[in-house]
Amino acid sequence: MTRGWSLPGDLAPDVERHLDQIVDPCSTASVLSMSILAMGLIRDVTFSDDGVLTVHLRLTSPSCMMVGYIAREATARLRTLPGVTEVLVGPDEGLDWDPSMMDAAVAQERNKRLRLLDLSNVIA
Repeated sequence: MTRGWSLPGDLAPDVERHLDQIVDPCSTASVLSMSILAMGLIRDVTFSDDGVLTVHLRLTSPSCMMVGYIAREATARLRTLPGVTEVLVGPDEGLDWDPSMMDAAVAQERNKRLRLLDLSNVIA
């Protein structure tokens, strides 16, 4: 897997697929629905020998109000995977995310829509 996550090869595609299905609610309100993966909100995912899958979130802001929703969605989806005994989701402090962490194709589409709406000065 190219993301650098510490996952067994057979688990990595399923984890990525499940996380890519979780839409960041704030992106929906700002012209383009984006998954938490496309937004660059996943810092890392690790898997322990005893089946604990840990998702390390990168928040867009220290005051992110959606962290509970994202954590619940990730937990509900990922705990169904074979070999996963527990899912832990931990956010960072929300101090280092920036728009350059978004998937390039999604960011390009977002910027196109912002220009069409004349909202190109909107940051995130």
